[in-house]
Parts: sequence; structure tokens; C-alpha cells
Amino acid sequence: MTDLHLESGGDDDGPAVLFLHGSGASGAVWKPVLERLRERGTRYRWLVADLPGHGRSGHREDYSPEGYAGAVSTALAGVLGENASLNVVGHSLGGMVGMTIADGTYGVTVESLTVIAMKVSWTGEELARRAATADRPVRIFPGEEEARELFGRVSGLRGPAFTDEDRAGGITARDGGYALSGDPGIAKAGPATGPELAARMRKVTCPVELACGDHDPGIEPADLARVLGHPVTVLPGAGHNVHIERPGLIADLVERALGR
Repeated sequence: MTDLHLESGGDDDGPAVLFLHGSGASGAVWKPVLERLRERGTRYRWLVADLPGHGRSGHREDYSPEGYAGAVSTALAGVLGENASLNVVGHSLGGMVGMTIADGTYGVTVESLTVIAMKVSWTGEELARRAATADRPVRIFPGEEEARELFGRVSGLRGPAFTDEDRAGGITARDGGYALSGDPGIAKAGPATGPELAARMRKVTCPVELACGDHDPGIEPADLARVLGHPVTVLPGAGHNVHIERPGLIADLVERALGR
């Protein structure tokens, strides 16, 4: 059993694609990409997870890459059965989780791995801000609307592509009001260092594509390529949340991974 929220749809007889979101978000961020693929008539089965401590999934003690990967793999087995075969698309934190699942030790055969906008180096200031987030008191709002609005800002679920229902997946009733459902404790686990990420990528045996937006303020394509050992596809006109800003470009990567 698992308390991880996992949704699926599309063509049950097509190749499976697992989408993993970034830190502080939820699986709803993939909605624009799924819509582009639907419009194109792409034949595949999609699976979208809310990672542990995020969205509609439960909180855990272990937010290590292995903790995330184990929870996701257990949920996948419940949907796809043992020895599942699938393609993985991960954004930021989701990319690291995808790398971990793709090392062959979780009972999942990963046919391809697409890693989008994964940060490989951190400044001291960035690490301090991250640590402060873990200790910050949880904000309680009297109404749902304010909590939904905050989650929209944190996750990127803003604009006409997303609804109040999408944003409601990231809030919960608490102490007579409403708060973000995400676990602040996810920030207590320090981000993986460059050497750690490089070691994880060396264990991946499937085809890999790295990508990032050309306006992503926290990622240098050359650094991403150097640390992870693969060329980087630079996506034009996009910042960190490429899947929201330019979903058609991510749909292109998915179809390329599927050989379409």
C-alpha cells in the first residue's frame, strides 16, 4: 500500500510515460503538456504522480532520492504491475527522482529518461534560503481562495491553463483554516551535490535527454552537460517552468523519447 497520489490515462495499450514534477509543485503542472500531446493524437499511456510531501500525497520522514524513488515505484507496481516498463520525464526534483528510479534497482525498467531544468550547483545564499524554508511557520488562511492563490504562485499553476480545482490539489484544511498541503520538511534534506548527481547518472543505462530553458536563471546548460555527462537541449523562450511556459517543446521531447 502507498499514500502516494498517482493518476493515469490515455491509451492503455500504448507506451507508458511517467511525469514527475519539481519541488513545491504537484502533478497538475503537467496539464498543458498532456493537452498538447492529446491535441497531436500521440498514442501513449500517461502517469502523473504527486511526489511524497507534495500535493495530494502523504508526508514522510524520508525525502532522500531513494525515499522518493521507492514510494513512486511502489505506486507504479500497484498500477502497472511488477516489472513495469516505462519512459520517465522529470522536472527539477522530478529529474533526480527519475534518475534514481532508472538505476535498475526499483523493479522498473526505464526505457528513456528526460531530465528538464535540474539544478546541479547551489550558492551559499541559495542553500540558506532553502534551509530557512524548512523552519518557517506554516501559514494558515481563513479561506480556500487565499491558500489556492499561494499554491499557484509557489507551483507555477497560474494563468488560464489551470483551474481552482488544479490549485486545490495543493492545499488542505488545517487548524480552522487552510494551508498548503506540502511538507515544509522536504527542504531539510539538502540538495544533491554535483558529484552525487554525476554518480547517479552513471548508473542510468537507458537513453537520456537533458533540457533546460534558455532563460532559466538558475541553470547553465554547460554546467548541466558537464556534471551529468550528456548534451543539453536548450529550449528557446522559456525559463525554469518550461512545461508550463512552452508545453509544446516538452511534448516534442516526449514524442522524441517515444520515437515518434
